[in-house]
Amino acid sequence: MSKKSLDNQASQIAKLEQQIDILQEKLRVSETNFGYLYDNNPVMHATINPLTGYIVNCNSMLVSTLGYKNKKSILGTHISKIVTEKSSIKIVSLMDAFLSQGPIDSEEVTLKTKKGKSIQSILNSRAIYNKAGIVVKSIFTLVDISEVKKAQRQAKNQKEDLERVNKDLEQFVSICSHDLQEPLATIRFSSDFLMQKFTDDLSEKGKEYIGYIHEASGRMAEQIKGLLEHSRIGRDLKLTKVDMQEQLGVAKYDLKKRIKETNATIICGELPKIKGYKVELRLLFQNLLSNALKYAKKQVAPIINIAAKQEDDFWVFSVADNGIGIKEQDMEDLFTIFSRVPTKQKQEGSGVGLAHAEKIVKLHEGFIWVESEFGKGSTFYFKIKK
Repeated sequence: MSKKSLDNQASQIAKLEQQIDILQEKLRVSETNFGYLYDNNPVMHATINPLTGYIVNCNSMLVSTLGYKNKKSILGTHISKIVTEKSSIKIVSLMDAFLSQGPIDSEEVTLKTKKGKSIQSILNSRAIYNKAGIVVKSIFTLVDISEVKKAQRQAKNQKEDLERVNKDLEQFVSICSHDLQEPLATIRFSSDFLMQKFTDDLSEKGKEYIGYIHEASGRMAEQIKGLLEHSRIGRDLKLTKVDMQEQLGVAKYDLKKRIKETNATIICGELPKIKGYKVELRLLFQNLLSNALKYAKKQVAPIINIAAKQEDDFWVFSVADNGIGIKEQDMEDLFTIFSRVPTKQKQEGSGVGLAHAEKIVKLHEGFIWVESEFGKGSTFYFKIKK
């Protein structure tokens, strides 16, 4: 072989050696980066020999979470050391499937700390293959889901409590519907009968007391009716596109007699169409209009202004009146059921209208409030998501 050929071979060998050095350096950097990410990852990692189930590597997060001092306490031990007996059986089964089928995804297992405490976790696993394409290692990634499970248990308990409360409420509503209405009707009928049949035999004081009984039983019947209506709000809900202008029109029609009697004027701007519950939104307008008519000034025709405007993700509606207004100290419990604004003149109704309104607005993920100046009128605002 000539000297020139030898020189060419030597040059090619030198180039190959240089390329090998570059590749080895890249491999070293890659392994270093992988090792850093593996060890410092905020989730737990354990590398398992899939044939034996022994732990060949793990990261610091696994060590600290399980309460061990260092990796030496875990490396070289069987996977059963760090999981409960039930999860150990499950993992052995998963590893058999892993060798033939590949990755393990989102399997729930329970880890076991050094002190025996259980930690519920989600297991994912990926394979490491040799040159022949045979699985030689399995990298377990374990995420602590104890807090998630705790939250799920709490949510389940809250749901059960809510179902219990709803059942109790249904029983209460049933009692109101039947067991209470009947004796109240009897009391009211009896007081009417006494007044009509024995009115000449009764003293003025006797007539007065019978009048109290008649009035109180009637008021209680109204309150029970209002309570029943309040409990029914939100049942059989069906979300649809609701024309608020149309629902206001229906509410005005329902209150036509009262509007005519009070000589009220209702002024309304353009109202939007929103996604909501049709019947409930009609009742919302009806209750707010009824409230404005009820608390009108004596001998002053009510003027009610209704408007709507967009504000971020909400529609803000307003119902303003020129009524008697509300004192600041009376605003605190305004939306509480059976709460009524104290007035000099006697007001009809059971005091549930504004409680109805608040419940309906909350059903639409919104809220309601009032601004008022005593003697000049009130404006009720409610926000509803678009």
